Amino acid sequence: MELTPAMKQYQEMKKLNPDCILFFRIWDFYEVFFEDANICHNVLDLVLTSKNKSAENPIPMAWIPHHSIDKYIPKLIQHWYKVAIAEQVTDPKPWKLVQREITQIITPWTYIQEWTKNFNYMLSITRKELSSWEVYHLAWWDFTLWEYQTKSFSNLWDAQKRILTLSPSEIIIDVDFPEKDSISTPIQQYLQCLISVYEVPVDPYSFLCNMARVQTLSSFWQAVGEWRLQAVTLLLHYIRHVQQQNIANISKISYHAQTWFVLMDEITIKNLEIFSSSYENNQQYSLFWILDQTKTSAWARLLRYYLANPINSLQEIQRRQNLISHYQEIDYSNFILKKLWESFDLQKLTSSILYKKLNPIPFLKLRSTLNLFFWWSEESKILLDELRLLWLNQIEESELKSLYETLKNMLKPNQDVMDWEYFVADWWNVEVDELRKIAFHSDDLLMQYQQFLVQESWVQNVKLKFVMNQWYFIELTTKDSIQFEEKLWIWSGNKEDEKLNLYRRNTLKWNQRYSSIYLEKLQENILTAREKLTKLENSLLKEMWEKIWDKNAEISSFAKKIAELDVFCSHAIFSFENRYIQPEINKKNLIEIVWWRHPVIEAYLPTDQQFIPNDLSIWENENNEKEIIHIITWPNMWWKSTYLRQSALIVLLAHCWLFVPATTAKIWLVDGIFARVWSWDVIAKNQSTFMTEMIEVSNILNNATSQSFIIFDELWRGTSTYDGLALTSAILQYVLKHVKAKTLIATHYHELIKLEKMYPEVKNYSVSVYETDKEVLFMKKIVKGWASKSYWIDVAKIAGIPEDILKLSREILKWFETKQENGSHTQIISTPLFEIQNNDSKYQEKYEKIQRIITQADLNNMTPIQAIQFLAKIKDELENEE
Repeated sequence: MELTPAMKQYQEMKKLNPDCILFFRIWDFYEVFFEDANICHNVLDLVLTSKNKSAENPIPMAWIPHHSIDKYIPKLIQHWYKVAIAEQVTDPKPWKLVQREITQIITPWTYIQEWTKNFNYMLSITRKELSSWEVYHLAWWDFTLWEYQTKSFSNLWDAQKRILTLSPSEIIIDVDFPEKDSISTPIQQYLQCLISVYEVPVDPYSFLCNMARVQTLSSFWQAVGEWRLQAVTLLLHYIRHVQQQNIANISKISYHAQTWFVLMDEITIKNLEIFSSSYENNQQYSLFWILDQTKTSAWARLLRYYLANPINSLQEIQRRQNLISHYQEIDYSNFILKKLWESFDLQKLTSSILYKKLNPIPFLKLRSTLNLFFWWSEESKILLDELRLLWLNQIEESELKSLYETLKNMLKPNQDVMDWEYFVADWWNVEVDELRKIAFHSDDLLMQYQQFLVQESWVQNVKLKFVMNQWYFIELTTKDSIQFEEKLWIWSGNKEDEKLNLYRRNTLKWNQRYSSIYLEKLQENILTAREKLTKLENSLLKEMWEKIWDKNAEISSFAKKIAELDVFCSHAIFSFENRYIQPEINKKNLIEIVWWRHPVIEAYLPTDQQFIPNDLSIWENENNEKEIIHIITWPNMWWKSTYLRQSALIVLLAHCWLFVPATTAKIWLVDGIFARVWSWDVIAKNQSTFMTEMIEVSNILNNATSQSFIIFDELWRGTSTYDGLALTSAILQYVLKHVKAKTLIATHYHELIKLEKMYPEVKNYSVSVYETDKEVLFMKKIVKGWASKSYWIDVAKIAGIPEDILKLSREILKWFETKQENGSHTQIISTPLFEIQNNDSKYQEKYEKIQRIITQADLNNMTPIQAIQFLAKIKDELENEE
């Protein structure tokens, strides 16, 4: 089938963007064809039709009105599709092909959602092969933050861990990257992200200089050095491709140096449930959810950044803590938050202005936000003074005040802008005022002209009329026309005055019709005024766009200070209301926390319950006396994960300069936080539970130092008793002798309590238990000493296990304890449960059957549920024999 010129144009654009759904503008619609039409039919629920239905192979087609496209794009983005927009760039004319261009490519990363509280990173990766090793370079940024960061890794495994920590929406792989599946396949097993392939520009140095508008890259020396330049330019090259324009907001390119941050990998972030709880994988039960009392998405993203990137600079931590204390002391913090609630996300607003279709609404929102700080009022003065406290410099303040004044004078009040058109304020531009007068007050102009003609001709019945195919004209009766013509000297013509330069257009039976040079020009202006007005207003908006382009660095800096103001005020009020205190950060090798609570669990406790606080003391003095490892034995499955995680969370909060839920807290400045909790099989990577634990523990041992803080929650629970015990003991001794990190471990291996006698640095702790003949109460209080019992059966009772099983379990437990006391480990000894009551062959047969079941069972490798099922099987055998 021969394609039309428009379809050929479509196919050419589709070849250039094969990984995109192409929306092709035809008149007032966006149309999609071929496979794109089928995708849109399934995802967007569009009606699927066809082009050239009578052809042998009709082309599948779907369409949407051009003004509705913003409703459909989010759905495609949510399904991880890329969308290319082909706009008409010339006016449609009969028998002439309309020129079209790709004006924008929208990806999951470039799609700006104003109210999201998550980062939306794009990341690029390149590889450089050196003489004896390989180096992997990463560059990443969030579309709204305007800061680029780079980092290099000596192996692919570390690079992948960093990618998982950032959780980008889109990853760009260098086209020359060998074995691309080695990076894309593992990442997609854990992340839902879009992976694209693109090329590094031919001359990366010149390319970056042009994009950043600088003459030299010396100011970015560490960020782009050692071949990291390729990663940065790959990222920018791809961004320019999808945006179809240069990038304005390159305000900072920095190297992500670990010396400033506390090391915390993606496993620790997941195990501590910082951003997402393991319960239903829901944010609602995460640390971030509890702490996020901020007012807008921009400030929430900053809090998220702080939680993901704790710092170990004592001076900076104390500076930020003092700011929180300041906002607790002043009496107008709530007023500040109330005003910030009225602001918009400046970073996303500016990105919307710079990279989306020209639209006055973001400009109005930008003006509204700046108005909070630069309007001449006492309230604005208070907010501006607080930003100065956060180091707002005079140059930034002056530039943004000038921008605000321009926006204030140029745009109409928000309530007067009803649509995307006619938004320029009155008296701002003379030409706009004239066009607006013609477009919206043409009746007044026509009336004025009609009155002018009446006065000049002394004829009262002069009429101005409009007919669709004849437009505007002057009409008089034949009788009145005689006086009209004589008075105005029509036949001689008055060339000096266009209003009087009339001529006869039509002669009717009873009437005469006239026109004039003035009326023709007025007619043309009336018919084209709105179109000219729209173009002129858009050109003025484009000029304002250029001013914002030039001032994007100042806007970015200003936005960050507003975000900091929100975070500091919000946390000051939150910590005061929830009894959080300022921790004392020290370099004395001391962690001493008194009456501290778990921030998330405390928040969700019923109002009639109170969280039972605990204490923690890990220390090391100048005499080399130390207590750095706590072995915690306690009732199985009771409060251990809570205790361990809240320990790590308190340390984390302190290094995020946030206040902590405790009575007093002295926390040592650490360089890394590591959390390993109970694991599970990773089927996608063909890793068993044991292998997953091995990898996580290996990562901790290879990266932790004497300045780190570690929590281990049940090492090797899935292994046989003696293997797991041996491994756990060896690991703890390795940590003690080589790593020397502050470590908490909760374990079900009670044999490990012997390490306290071998090493003075190790101390035993357990959960306090109140036990009577009738019941056992778990006090949830950590005390020195070890747990003498595991209390499995008591925990099973609380969980609701049937009483018959519990009774049988107690009898078997008593039997095992008797066996252990007699020193027997290999043979089954006689107990009342299995003792033959008489010599009847029936009982002898029963005894041998039960004995055979027990001797064949692998008790060491039984899980708790398997043990319960095993007891139930024995019970069934006994009941059946009776």
